[in-house]
Parts: sequence; structure tokens; C-alpha cells
Amino acid sequence: MDAFILAFRNLCNDLMPILGAVCLVCLIVLLIKLIKMIESVDLTVLKTHGTIELVDRSIEKVQAPLDTVAKVSTTVDKAHDATVTAVKEVTEYITKNADEIKDKVTTFISEKTEKVDELKEPSPEDLIGG
Repeated sequence: MDAFILAFRNLCNDLMPILGAVCLVCLIVLLIKLIKMIESVDLTVLKTHGTIELVDRSIEKVQAPLDTVAKVSTTVDKAHDATVTAVKEVTEYITKNADEIKDKVTTFISEKTEKVDELKEPSPEDLIGG
């Protein structure tokens, strides 16, 4: 058994430098690929930077119309609120003073009908122009 362990030790002594060299080559390949990937990411970020600047300029161009829309929206909201308030006040006034409004409308209509009844029927001379 000692001969087997001794032979295995000699084999390991011979293989260690070879395995070390293989590990170093793998590590170098890995580092080269990592460097290429970092350069690729850097290039992508540089391209993205230009795109971000373009988008930023576009957003600045759009900002003024958006401000205008916000102002118009505020104005429309104020007009809507004023209309709602006015309609509520008119409704409350009509419900509180329904009898008075009814009397005034009835009086107005009866006065108009009396004026229509007072009109005389035109004579044939008025129609002919004589």
C-alpha cells in the first residue's frame, strides 16, 4: 500500500504545475472576457447618454404645452364649480319662492291675454290702405 501512496504522490507532484498553468490560463481567459464585457457596457452607457439627452430636450419642449393644459384644466374646474353653485342657488330660490313665482307668472300671462283681447279686428279699409 505504501508503494501506491508513493506513486500517487509522485503523480500529484508532476501534475501540480500543469494544473496550476491550466488554472492560470482559465483565469486569464475569464479576465479578458470580463474586460470586453465592461468595455461593451461602457459603450452602451455612452450611447444611452446621448439618447437620454435627446429625451430630456424633448421633455423640455413638451413642458410648455403641459403647463397650458394644466392651466386650462384649472379654469374649467373653476367654471364647473361656479356653474354648480349657481344652479344650486337657483334651485333653492325656486323651491323657497315657488308660490311667489307662480303668482308673478300667472299675472304676467293674464296681462298679455288681456292686451291681446283689447286689440280690435282690422277693418276692410285698413287692409286696403284707404
